[in-house]
Amino acid sequence: MKTKKVKLNKKAKRRLIIAAILAVCVLIASFAVYFTASVYSQIKDFDINNLTTTATSSQVSENGKTYYTYGSAQGKYTKYSEIPEVMVDAIVSAEDSRFFVHDGFDLPRIIKATIGHITHIGVGGGGSTITQQLMKKTYYPQEKKTMQRKLGEAILSIQATQQTTKQKILELYLNKIYFGRGENTVGIYAASKYYFNKVPSQLTLPEAAYLAGSLNNPVFDDVYYVYQRSENRRNVILNLMKRHGYISDSLCEATKKVPLANTLQKNPVKQSKKYAAYVDRVTRELKSDWGIDPSKTNVTIYTYLDTEVQQYLDDIASGKNYSFPNKYMQTGGVVQESATGRILGLLSGRDFKVGNYSYAFSDRHQPGSSIKPILDYATAFEYLYWSTGHMADDSTYSKGGWTPKNWDRKIHGDVTLYEALGKSWNLAAIHALNDVWKKTGKQKLIDYLKGLGFQMDKETFSLAYAIGGWSYGTTPLEMAGAYAAISNGGTYIKPHTIKKVVVNTTGETINVDERLKSDSKQAMADYAAFMLREIMTTYVKDEKDYSAFDIGYNIGAKTGTTNHDGKVPGIPRGKSKDNWLCGFSEDYSWAFWNGYTDSDQRKHGLYISGTNQSKLIAAKVANLLSKRKAKHSYETPSSVVQAKMVQGTYPYEAPRNSYTTYQNGKKVITAWFVKGHTPSGSSSNETSADTLSTLSSFSASVTDDNQIRVTFSSYDPRSMVTSGDVVYRVQVYEGSTLVHSQSLSSSSATLGFTPEANKTYRVVGFYSWSNGSGTSNKVSRTITTKKSSTEKTSYSVSSNGSRVSDGSTITGSSITVRTSGDSSNQVTIRLSGSGTASNTITAGRSTTFSGLQPGGSYTVTLTETTSDGSTKSLGSFSFKVQSNTTEETTED
Repeated sequence: MKTKKVKLNKKAKRRLIIAAILAVCVLIASFAVYFTASVYSQIKDFDINNLTTTATSSQVSENGKTYYTYGSAQGKYTKYSEIPEVMVDAIVSAEDSRFFVHDGFDLPRIIKATIGHITHIGVGGGGSTITQQLMKKTYYPQEKKTMQRKLGEAILSIQATQQTTKQKILELYLNKIYFGRGENTVGIYAASKYYFNKVPSQLTLPEAAYLAGSLNNPVFDDVYYVYQRSENRRNVILNLMKRHGYISDSLCEATKKVPLANTLQKNPVKQSKKYAAYVDRVTRELKSDWGIDPSKTNVTIYTYLDTEVQQYLDDIASGKNYSFPNKYMQTGGVVQESATGRILGLLSGRDFKVGNYSYAFSDRHQPGSSIKPILDYATAFEYLYWSTGHMADDSTYSKGGWTPKNWDRKIHGDVTLYEALGKSWNLAAIHALNDVWKKTGKQKLIDYLKGLGFQMDKETFSLAYAIGGWSYGTTPLEMAGAYAAISNGGTYIKPHTIKKVVVNTTGETINVDERLKSDSKQAMADYAAFMLREIMTTYVKDEKDYSAFDIGYNIGAKTGTTNHDGKVPGIPRGKSKDNWLCGFSEDYSWAFWNGYTDSDQRKHGLYISGTNQSKLIAAKVANLLSKRKAKHSYETPSSVVQAKMVQGTYPYEAPRNSYTTYQNGKKVITAWFVKGHTPSGSSSNETSADTLSTLSSFSASVTDDNQIRVTFSSYDPRSMVTSGDVVYRVQVYEGSTLVHSQSLSSSSATLGFTPEANKTYRVVGFYSWSNGSGTSNKVSRTITTKKSSTEKTSYSVSSNGSRVSDGSTITGSSITVRTSGDSSNQVTIRLSGSGTASNTITAGRSTTFSGLQPGGSYTVTLTETTSDGSTKSLGSFSFKVQSNTTEETTED
């Protein structure tokens, strides 16, 4: 069959061409409208007065006074008349050779940049005039390089050229740009003083050429860091000046022979240290959190600098009011308002300069015992509903070769929480966290710490964290923020230095403090914060070690010390590495660290000995703050109640009558309890076991993959479940033997239990108080699992009784792999890491791999071979074995 060709007549062709042209025109017009609107939105607010202002960014303290100005170390603005001709010639030759003749942009440069954008999906460097660079710094400090922005720069440049002089534009440009690293090189005046100890009018040809050359890459072309490259760059500028006719060939060659070192001053101008730690933090916070560089965008930053507190911390750092053990000891600290998150002062280190490494928030160290209140006891109050009268278990603990000790190498048995925290018993803290971990699981504890501001992304997390044995550690800034939540009823507000930021060129205001206040969260239950506060403020008054803080100011405090592991040459194992003191009052929280840098430890064999310097520093700061009139007072939340209990009982027991002093030889005490969790028989026990709702329906069934699924009638009121007070509890019996028990937070779930095939089980469901103090009626159901022929092969892995999952870290030296499935199938399990091992077992059996090395990484791969000879992968997973470094950390 032949296909006929359809021919279009001339009229139809004409219509088709016209339609195509119209479509293209519509697309072009639409793009033009969008492009024009986009550009207009960028340039409509141009104001020559904003551009030509000589004001620079500044920081303003809480008392309304400007204490720091950006742009020059000396705060001087240089007028065009003070700039020597040789400097103008060098800048124009290097940056914009036709500056004095074009209308704000150079067409060849614009065309070059446009071609670069089209061919490389972006705009390459070298396309901007000096005027455009000034526009970018003023109006586009964070903008990406786009065609709209480049066109906006060009239009603004034309407007600026029409409304002011070329000399004014060059003057503004030279006062805004960086000539090297750091605040000391912003602006021509600061750079001239920094490099040559001259005012700009005194600059010579080789000096001007160097400064002009540094503009291409100021961070990497700073002569004090890269001498030869800087000298080569200076010579490039001299060649450009010769090419454009500003200097002769002979002068160019003669100047090249002058070593750059001959023109530099030997000791660069030292920046002012006044409030340097606070200035530095404000700048970093503004850049990292709000995307604004105050050296590029003209802003006024209103801060919470408390000049009295900051000056006091500066005097400590300089040794004016504090004597350090030696010149190598370093320290860092933060003081903030506990109710607002506002930072009043920072101790960023000794001899600190803006831009230096900060020991207040940059440097991470293991927290030692200072983390115990937050991680071990606050979580026990929150998730286990401990009372202040609870007795902690200070007995031996050993797992996977890790056998931690108390600092006094003694075992103390059952101890009060006041003793456990006040005397800093390690074993009590470990048992406390272990009990919480069993209920919540690992991830909930990690999320809990994240909610209190801790950076946990790189942490592995293990029970060693209970006593401060962290992989990476924390900072005084994070610790002060977390301790503030204890004082603040569990509410966490991100620590910050900035109140608001006003963009001077546009009038835009960023209300930082208001935004962070609205983002505050209940990171710790109010009853947990209250209980912890009661414990800490009490032992501070009772324990001799904390007597410096017993100043009638309701202070809670905790020390911390971490130890060397013996891996640093010259430093014996067990010697102190870090010291901490973290604390809070009704109005403030603070955290201080002291120790030695890694390099000084290795170079000089330095370790901490003697008094905890952080405790001494914190005590001085606490005394300073105690002289101020209190703004807040601690509140008792409605979620707690006082009641009598028999000490040492758990679940808690109430005395038989209110006149009892002892019961069964045990003391009767008054303690604080979470409502609904008072001792059994107590008159204040509003929700005793017999008030649990009746379980009206309960079902159990077998899923397609031979698992057990249960469904309860939802508990009423549901709020009792969401609060964690009531759980759905399931027990699985094989005959009369209990083989599995599980608590659920939802009314329907598949159990975490692998039953045997073709087996009959009795499944019992009931409501229960989460603390185990009582249950509802119980409903029993009988189920039979499917035959093995339909059973799917599965596996589970454990180490020392704990489940091992992909990406986890174990503390033991062996793992056990358990399988279930058709017994006619074989499972091959291969372990690779430090060598390779392989075991083949019958589905339904288990195998163990021993001799795993501390710090090692391993991968397990499982393959199933069925009775017909076919194979399939059951998956793989990886895990690590925790090294002994953090696990063996012990401290006070």
